[in-house]
Order: sequence, then structure tokens, then C-alpha cells
Amino acid sequence: MDVIFETSRGRHFTIEIGFFDTVLEIKEKIKRHEGYPVSSQKLVFKGEELIDDRDTEHYEILQGSRLQLIVAEPDDGSRVSAEEAGRVHVIVKIPISKRQLSLGVSVMDVVSSLKERIQESEGIPVNRFALFYGTIELQDNRALADYGVTEHSEVNVVTRPFLPAPTTSASKKLKLMVLPKCGTKKIPVEVNASDNVSELRKELQRLHAHLQFDLPSEGYFFIYKQNVMDDDQTFRWHDIRPGDTIEIFNGNVTGGS
Repeated sequence: MDVIFETSRGRHFTIEIGFFDTVLEIKEKIKRHEGYPVSSQKLVFKGEELIDDRDTEHYEILQGSRLQLIVAEPDDGSRVSAEEAGRVHVIVKIPISKRQLSLGVSVMDVVSSLKERIQESEGIPVNRFALFYGTIELQDNRALADYGVTEHSEVNVVTRPFLPAPTTSASKKLKLMVLPKCGTKKIPVEVNASDNVSELRKELQRLHAHLQFDLPSEGYFFIYKQNVMDDDQTFRWHDIRPGDTIEIFNGNVTGGS
């Protein structure tokens, strides 16, 4: 069920909690979503401060209930504001479930950390989705600040298709076409669906000696359906089907997981 929290500064946010969550478990969820330490939180419902080992049933907290969140200030006056500490709230949109999350993060957090938060909240394995800020895919080892993420920036979750490995014909060849960047003639190539994309480079190098097509010497990468392919993933992972076309683009891809 979704419960609404209101801070002493008038900000509202919603978190999904269980019907029998304890108050302590609720505080831990607030910490994961908003970053407030559990020890600094005080929750109040209907004028009563909630005790950590009591649960939602005891306090009759229901769908849409509104709780007041009071965050204690450090006694030494050394508290740094959320803005100064680089803390912001990002809006995470999940089209497949039509859900939307508001997560408190530091702009210095790496993308993989945000993915783990989304996995905790939604149960989607981190290796089954990508994050996009606008049209840019966020790379796991980069900080959110690298992409200019600020307060209320919107990040989209794009799930990858789950393709179970076949139980038979694992070595069956996959026939596909490769289109050089400046070419008009497609090159037929056979690969194993379970091969990594990097194997395509070896096959093209072998064919190049016989067919003499244009293969960039300064480096190149592959594009499939307008997406950059990952050399360390299989053709099956990319959902390549027989007869599909892969394009060659000059240059090199930097960054990545």
C-alpha cells in the first residue's frame, strides 16, 4: 500500500509499505528512498509518535494514510543542507508497470547504486534494465553528476527482453547481414546465437581477406536497431533474429559497465 509522508518543511513523498511492516522497517525504507538516517527519524500519526517495534496494523495505517516525518537536526549545528551535500530527488519512470518513483540520491552516487535502489523497490534485476536520461543511456560506473542530473530530473527505466537459452540446437548457426558504414552491399555472416558479439569482429576480419569490403582500420562498433551493441554480450542477449541487419560505424565506444 502507498503511504504519504510530510516533512516539517512541507515536502510530500509517497512510499509503498507492507500491511504488517514495523515502524522500524518503514524508517529503513525512508532511509533507502530519501537518505535520512533511521536514528534521526521520528514518525507521527494522528498526533502520536510511532514506536519502532509496533506495526502498521497496530496503528491502523492504511492505503493513503498521511504520516508526519520529523528529522532531528545535529546538536553541533554542523548540518549541511541537502543542496550543499549534493542530495537531490530524481523521478524514476517505469513504463512497463506505469509506475513512478521519487528517490533521494546524491549526485555523486554512481549509476549502479541507483539501479540497486530500483531493484530493491521494484524487484527488477539490475542486469535486466538500462537507465536513460533523455536519450542518453547511463553507464554503471559513472556518477549521476556526470550526466547533469539535478533536483527532479526524470530517469527512464528501459527493460531488456528476457531470452531463455534454448534447450536444443545450442550450436545452430544464426544467419545475419552486416552493412558497412559507407557500403550499399550487405555481407552475409553466420554466427552462433550464444557467441559474444566480439566473435563477429573475428568473422569479419576473416571474410575481409576474401571479400575486400570496407572495414575501418581506426576502430569501429556495431549498431542494431539504432542501439550500440555490447561486445561482451551474446547475439541472443541482443535479441538478434535470422536475417537481421547489423551496421558498422566508425569510431570507438567509451565508458560502459
